[in-house]
Order: sequence, then C-alpha cells, then structure tokens
Amino acid sequence: MHVKRRKMRFAITVKGSSLEQWKLECVERLKNMSEVEMALIIEYQVQPGNQSHSALFRAYQSVVTKRSKTLKKVPIPDHFNSIPKVRCENLWDMKSSFSKEEVSLIKEYNLDFILHLEEESMEGGVLDTAEYGVWTFIHGNPNLSSHIPGGWWEVWNNLPVTEVALCGLINGSNEGTVWRKGYFGTVKESYQKTKEILCQSTLDWPALICKEILRNPCHSPAKMESFSVNANHVMLTSTTKTAAFIFASWKRKIKKLYRKLFCYEYWNIGIVNKPIQTFLKDKNPSIDWIVQRNDCYYADPFGLIDENGIHILMEEVDHRVVKGFITGLRMKDDLQSKEKMDWDHSLFKLESHMSYPYLIEFEGVNYCIPETSEAKEVAVYKVTNGKLKKEKTIIKDFAAVDSTIVKHNGFWWLFCTRADSGPQSDNSELHIFFAKELFGEWNPHLANPVKVDVRSSRPAGTPFLFENVLIRPAQDCSETYGGRIILNEVTTLTKDKFEEVAISPIEPREDSLYPDGVHTISTIGDMTIFDGKRFDYSLFHFFRKLYKFMPVKGL
Repeated sequence: MHVKRRKMRFAITVKGSSLEQWKLECVERLKNMSEVEMALIIEYQVQPGNQSHSALFRAYQSVVTKRSKTLKKVPIPDHFNSIPKVRCENLWDMKSSFSKEEVSLIKEYNLDFILHLEEESMEGGVLDTAEYGVWTFIHGNPNLSSHIPGGWWEVWNNLPVTEVALCGLINGSNEGTVWRKGYFGTVKESYQKTKEILCQSTLDWPALICKEILRNPCHSPAKMESFSVNANHVMLTSTTKTAAFIFASWKRKIKKLYRKLFCYEYWNIGIVNKPIQTFLKDKNPSIDWIVQRNDCYYADPFGLIDENGIHILMEEVDHRVVKGFITGLRMKDDLQSKEKMDWDHSLFKLESHMSYPYLIEFEGVNYCIPETSEAKEVAVYKVTNGKLKKEKTIIKDFAAVDSTIVKHNGFWWLFCTRADSGPQSDNSELHIFFAKELFGEWNPHLANPVKVDVRSSRPAGTPFLFENVLIRPAQDCSETYGGRIILNEVTTLTKDKFEEVAISPIEPREDSLYPDGVHTISTIGDMTIFDGKRFDYSLFHFFRKLYKFMPVKGL
C-alpha cells in the first residue's frame, strides 16, 4: 500500500509588517514547492533603535536599504493573510524569552522547521518546537556581534572572501549546526553590493535543504560550529569608524575606475616540460611563454598528440570584440620550438562566446567540449584533422561554465559552474553531472550545487590521479578573476555525495612575464601547459577601449 508522504511544514518569523525583498523571495521559493507548506507566521514587534550605533551609521544603512531592490522593505503580501499567526506582544527581540504559552502554541502546529530571517539571534524554548529546529542565515564572520550587518566587517577589513552559512540554532548553546555554507568574493568598494550578493546567492538554500530532507528524511546538518559573539565589535559603527568606512569605500571605487579605464588584462600560454603531478610540490617551475600577437590574448589551453605532432587548442580573444573563439596551435617537434609553430586562428567560432576547449580521448578518438554557456548547452565535438565537428549535445538548457569531464570509478563525471543562478555563480557554484556512457544520458548530481566557494569551485583544467586519488584543479577567484589555481583532493564522489579538500595552490610566478594570475592547467603526456595573466596600465588603453565599440571587420 502506497503511503502518501506528509508535507514539510514550516514557520517564519516576521518583525513588523514588512520583509526585505530577498527574504520574501526566499519564502516564496519554499511556498512554491509542492511538498512544503507554510503553516505559521510568528510575529513580534519592531525593536527600538539600537543606540549603540551612531546616527551616521543608521543613516548610511537607511540609504543602502532604500537604494537596493534586494534589501528594500516590501509589505507582506495579501496571500499571507490566510496563514495562521502567533503574535508575541511582549517580545521586542529574539533574545527575549517566549512565554510558555507561546512556546506550547507553536508546538501545536507540528512544524518541521522555523525559518528565522532576522540577523538578531534567537534563544529559549522556541528553538525546540520544530523537528529540524530553527534555521537562520549568518552573513559574514559568525564570531561578531549580531548587531554588525553581514559583510560590513569584511568590507571594512578589505577581506577577499565573505562567508555565509545557513545554520540550525541550539537551545542553551553558543554552537549551531551548519546545514549549508558558502564563500563569496567581497566587493571591497561596496558594502551594498557585497550584501546583495550574500542575499541573492543564498535565498534558495532553505528550499535546497528541504529537497534533501524529502529525499532522505535522515539527512542531517554537515557539522557543529561555534558562534561566539564579541559585543565589543559594535564600536565598528561609531561615527568615526563609519566615516572612515565610507571614505575607504570611495577610495577603492576610484581605484577600480582607474583600472577599468587604463588597464588591460593580457593572458598567454605557458609551457613546462614536467608532468602535471609535479605541481603538487614544485612551486617554481621553469616557464616558457609562447609569442603572442599584440592585439589579442590566449588562455584556457588544452593539448593532444596526433599523427601530425602536438596540437594545442585555446581560447583567443581580440580586445576589440567581446566574444572569444577557439584557436589552434600545432608544433611538429616539441613545445620549445617556437619557430616551428603553425597557427590556425579562428579554428572554430559560434555566434555565442566560446572558451575552455576541454579535450578528452575516448576509444581512440579525440573529443573537445568547449565552454558555450551563452548557448546554455554542453556539446561534444569530434576532433578530426584539426577541425571540430559536433557529435552530440549532452546537456541542454543549462549555462555550464568550463565543463570538465573525467571517467572515475565506472562513471563519467562532468564538473562545471553555472552562469545564471546568482551574481557570482559562474565562479563559486560547483555543479556535477554523471553518466554511465559518454554519449548516454547525463543526470544532475542529487546535491547540486555540491559546493559554493569562490576560492575553489570553478574548474581550472585537467583532473588527474596521484597515488590513486583524484585531484581536481579549480580556480581561486577571491582576489581577482583567475588569481591562482587550487588543487583539490576529491575524497567522496557518488551520485548523491561529494566532498573535496584543498591540498595545494599553484601561484603565478612573480618573476615571470605574467605574474598576476593563472587559471587553467592541462597535460600533454609528460608536459604541462597553462596560462598566465598580466595587468598592463597605459593611457593608450583608454583609447583602445573606446575603439572596441567601433565596428570590426574580418573577425
């Protein structure tokens, strides 16, 4: 006999008669799930203004909130009126105690979880009223006072990464359970943009956790974590500190504008005559850079060896156009023979941007999987005589970035990030697909996105085995796009679980021609190819950037 599964029931806490826009979207995504039901609204009164914050800080916060579509307050929708409510008349903040009657009343609703969307902590018996507890977002450093808004500390200290966690609170403890955690790049010149990224990128996390619980009712949080609060940090919001914060933000804005107007990024291909495994320990290999044209850059190199010698495919980008395309480079003898290079520019072009021409060999045939996230597909192309011919689209309607395929433990695995699910998802949100056969049916990993970390998610080249362990290169984009590569050891890889740990970085060499970044590493037999980045500042770049908007013929 088939037993119908009970819907998951949840409540939200509401302060006053409005919600921030992102919080409303978060709740709506839960309500739109067929197996989830919003059963209760817990209302409490607006807390009087926190006088520990300066007037300047409160004014700044008000301006940020009103300017932001994500952070602005919106009225609670009319369709929420039909949902039962518990009004806590004497509760001014979440550290005040719920009465025994209120706790008992909340328990009667048989809740699976309570979603607490305010930054203030919650304490007392109410934490024990739902089966899976009270969930809350912690934006920023969890060891700071809850009166410091998430992202403020990171922008103030010019930190590259801001942490976000969806946690379960525990009654009588300063620890909590971590359901999901992510790391995002701090927008160092803008607290508003940093805060928006934190909110927009995580508003679907409660819905994702519900899906995991519905699939596996025994699903539990990943770990315990301490949230020690240091109230002394409220001094960060004094008039002097707030003024210094605003000044520093504008100083960084000017610096960013200067870079945007007068700086170009140049990427090029580097060659090391050592196998890729040596990069686990060798931090200063000898690099030989190819000679590039002045009006373009080369990046994302992948290579193969065929009857005609060494063949490298790479992304080529002309500075006067936006979209990249695939270029080929053939070397008949070895990678050090620059005079024997045979270029095939614009080897393969589409209407959409192309890059990252990832190469694999299967049954004696070479295949290329270029990045075509603008086309929202992942396609496999057969490489024949240096030309690419489309064989099959294996994933449709998904904006996969830097798709990287490897066969491991009897399955084909595809690692990628996603371009269209959040402000930084292309650099931080790792997705996995798997298939029994390369040209068979590809399925999404049951825990997608399996990881959210701007420091080590986006694929950065060829995975490889070292002592029977799978090593996955990934980009670290926390300081700058393609700043360095992190080599991750994959410890768990199944259809519903994934874990990896960072074991070794690959830094750009400061004494090389391209000291400012590296974001792709791949292998050709016992040799390794990768790319490097250089920032170049010049007054002439301003005019070149203007020229970019003029029509370009013959490209």
